[in-house]
Amino acid sequence: MARQAIAKLCNMFENGCAYVDDAYCEGRPSTSTNAENVARVNERILANRCSTVDEIANELDILYGSVHKIIVDHLEFLKICA
Repeated sequence: MARQAIAKLCNMFENGCAYVDDAYCEGRPSTSTNAENVARVNERILANRCSTVDEIANELDILYGSVHKIIVDHLEFLKICA
């Protein structure tokens, strides 16, 4: 971690900040990890457990990183094929 980042964190804690979670930031909301896409990815995985993330992303027309995030963070799968 860079010295500037550490100094910034130290200043935040000295000024009363008591949490380290990500702060809300404005911007475009994530649309690829919505409930509909989570359900579509889950259905696709349950239909064929021997799928790769790349195959699922291509079939459902969702970005590779978004599919990976859905599998790991939302569905909490460790492996979908061996």
